[in-house]
Amino acid sequence: MAFGIYNYRKTGSGVQKGAPRKKPFFLFWEIFGAKFWKFFQINLIYVAFCIPIVTFGPATAAMTQLMRKFVIGEPIFVFHEFMNAFKKNFKQAFIMGIIDIFLIVILVYNLNFYSAALMNTDEMSTKVILALSVAMGFFVIMMHFYIYPQIVALNLRLPQIIKNSFILMVVGFKNSFAAFFAWFALAALVMLGFPYTMLTIPFIPFAWMNFIATFCAYPVIQKHIIDPYYESRGEKNPEYSRYETESEEAVFEDMGGSEAPTEIPKEQKRSRSEGAVKVKTKGRVIK
Repeated sequence: MAFGIYNYRKTGSGVQKGAPRKKPFFLFWEIFGAKFWKFFQINLIYVAFCIPIVTFGPATAAMTQLMRKFVIGEPIFVFHEFMNAFKKNFKQAFIMGIIDIFLIVILVYNLNFYSAALMNTDEMSTKVILALSVAMGFFVIMMHFYIYPQIVALNLRLPQIIKNSFILMVVGFKNSFAAFFAWFALAALVMLGFPYTMLTIPFIPFAWMNFIATFCAYPVIQKHIIDPYYESRGEKNPEYSRYETESEEAVFEDMGGSEAPTEIPKEQKRSRSEGAVKVKTKGRVIK
């Protein structure tokens, strides 16, 4: 396979039906190795779509959808899936992207201004504001590990997604911190290699960072939002179906889109609007 070219007439190894789900560490490297060249392709597309700056949010949501499908083992056509996710999640992701740009500007300004001020003064207020800015940046970054996966997977209002992201960041702090540490290490490598590492920006860092974040955060979303939804219906999350062992009785059958849509009772919709999952279309959590 050459860079950017894939022979779609040749089938890949895929995920063996009934294969047990691997431990997270080994699963991470298995997916990373299998999708290695696709990360370059995705990073190029992402950078191209982010050039207008205001499309940062939709482009990030589109890339997150690709990484989510990598994590749950679904096959994709990269550009087609990217464009679909870009258009489908445009409104929420655009608003979130504008918020992100505003937060980045405020954070960078505060860090630069109060770091410079600290060199000329020893006032406690300056130290407190600088510390709060660093803490805010730390928590906002970790919350974003959960924001965009919810945008592409769930049907929730943006304020609810942001609220959930803060809660998920706390209850899944181990995963959140692991992703943050990996981000920090990758950013440190880029900075240490500057300016030569600038040449890698169109090809590597954003896709790798998004994959790390999605891999760490999405299981937390599954555990605390998606799984409880299916359990309330007496079902199992179909995202796990590829990893069910052969000894288990099959609960789901792939109907190839022929199944009848399921309507949700109004009382269930009201109860879920307080924080649990509302599905995107016709009773499904998964798009």
